[in-house]
Amino acid sequence: MLLLTRSGWASAKTAHRSLRQSRWRLPFMVAGAAATCYVSVDYVTASSLTRSVRALATAARVIYMYKSVTPTSIEEQKNLHQAAAEMVLNLCLRNEGLYIKLGQGLTALNHVLPREYMNVLRVLLDNAPTVPMEEVQRIILSETGKTVDELFLHFDPMPVASASIAQVHRALLRPSNSQETPVEVAVKVQKPNIRRQVFWDLETYRLVSWMIGSLFNLPVAWARQTVIDGIRCEVDFSIEARNASRVREDFAGQSNIYVPRIYESLATPRLLVMEWIEATKIIEVETVRQQFDETAVLRILFDCFGDMIFKNGFVHCDPHGANVLVRPSPCKGTSRQRDGKPVGKCRDPQIVLLDFGLCCPESLRFRMEYALLVKSLVVHDITTAAKVTEAWGIADTETFATVQLQKPYRSFLRGNYSEATRDEISEMQSQAHARARTILAHQEQVPKELSLVGRSIDILRSINRLYGVPLNQVGMFVRRAVASLGSLNSFEDVQLYLKRVEELSTMGMEPNTESCSSCAAVPSHSLPPLPMRETLSPFNPVATIRKKAEEITELNLDAMCNTSSYERVRRSFFSLVRRVQFELALFILDAYYMLVRIQRNYLNALLHTVMLKNHIVGLRFRRFSGELSEARSGMT
Repeated sequence: MLLLTRSGWASAKTAHRSLRQSRWRLPFMVAGAAATCYVSVDYVTASSLTRSVRALATAARVIYMYKSVTPTSIEEQKNLHQAAAEMVLNLCLRNEGLYIKLGQGLTALNHVLPREYMNVLRVLLDNAPTVPMEEVQRIILSETGKTVDELFLHFDPMPVASASIAQVHRALLRPSNSQETPVEVAVKVQKPNIRRQVFWDLETYRLVSWMIGSLFNLPVAWARQTVIDGIRCEVDFSIEARNASRVREDFAGQSNIYVPRIYESLATPRLLVMEWIEATKIIEVETVRQQFDETAVLRILFDCFGDMIFKNGFVHCDPHGANVLVRPSPCKGTSRQRDGKPVGKCRDPQIVLLDFGLCCPESLRFRMEYALLVKSLVVHDITTAAKVTEAWGIADTETFATVQLQKPYRSFLRGNYSEATRDEISEMQSQAHARARTILAHQEQVPKELSLVGRSIDILRSINRLYGVPLNQVGMFVRRAVASLGSLNSFEDVQLYLKRVEELSTMGMEPNTESCSSCAAVPSHSLPPLPMRETLSPFNPVATIRKKAEEITELNLDAMCNTSSYERVRRSFFSLVRRVQFELALFILDAYYMLVRIQRNYLNALLHTVMLKNHIVGLRFRRFSGELSEARSGMT
């Protein structure tokens, strides 16, 4: 009996132990399987899961800081922004790749983000880490099927530049036959892990932006998909090759704008070979000033982008200082020569544009409405500007105008056209933060091109500031905007024209004379605005097809209108009258701006002279005091 009892007790104890072990076995197995899966996926995706977890953890910490801390002073608020910006910087530097590119994008939002973010994240604009030559050789072989020695006579193993997703080497392209001369080229090679990381990085960005928008009730969804689509285009160098060829064709007739030749046989998703250009980066301010007239250089640059935005409808969206070069125009020669060497500044500078990975194709609707908006803001036509912003789903026209002009719009209406002061910048930022929740009342109606085109304009303004703002930033694109509108003067005129183009392109019909004359026959005040619809990303295939159809219809419609002598004379007359009126207003604005600059420079020079005189007087007084003390000591 005792043995049975002991035996039963042992069996029960064993069964209990087995039950307890089996209870913990399943969680351990699940945890082990999850860890194995995590490590495997992380290895296959080049540490993308670890990078995503790190990004989500950083986002959670930053969100918690802003939610839990309530600054009681300006100093505490600055410290809060500084700490958050340093967290973002550390994340970008540790994750590298697309995170550096996204961090660089934040530096262009100087009108929205606090100054602490700009100061901290500026580090990301420097050269990114490089990859070894062995990786470069492997990528070139996998993309072309040929080795570096088979393609190039010489290949510099040290990159001349390194960006977030690629690095550039200087090389000598091997000619196809013995009669040809070797050509010096720039070889852009994508970094090895970008393709495996891009999906996870962009999905993490999508999740983080959704978290920020939801928790802080901020309108960030309207531009999210456009940013994602744009970055996907950037990591495909074959798209960049097509973009460069398109811009090269757009400016083929202008000698002061140049796009390097692309070698299409060596353009693949991860490799791009282009013509090497010897020139000066526009951010090398002192060198540019010594060789060129800085005002002429900046005017060529701004006119070039004005044509992109308002005429060509295809915009380079990353014109930072390293992507814009300046050189003497080969067509017109250099400046005066003495003993075979150039003397003085070059009279005919040429702008060279690089890096077309991120280009924005604009819809006809956005291009014309944006031109009308820019014109209306400059001539103080707030009524027309309000109609455009209302059509875009923007409820607060004044705040939007402030962001567009980079200057408080009320100050601009009072006739203050000069560069924004530090106090005005602080006012702009606080106004944008306070009204960010209400400015975009209907996000689905906001043109998706606005974020990318606005980025280009902000970068160009920062280049203008590097040179001390020699050009008036308020009106730097307005001439191109007015020229693109032609005889269309009001919001109703533009809507009527867009309606005719849309109807004809939708029906696939050729425009006739009646279609042309109807633009003038219908009273503009009787035309209702076009029905609002959700705007598409400019990279959406549907938007691309629609844009091509509208371009063809627009060309046919304009050609048909120009066949009528009466219509041609009428349009030319009204365009000329409005252009003269506008040029007069713009001349007054530019004259006022130049007077303010001259006055400011005079006051600065006067202040410097006074300070220098005070310094000299102080030195003489100290010398006299020293001599007097020595004399007294000698008498003693």
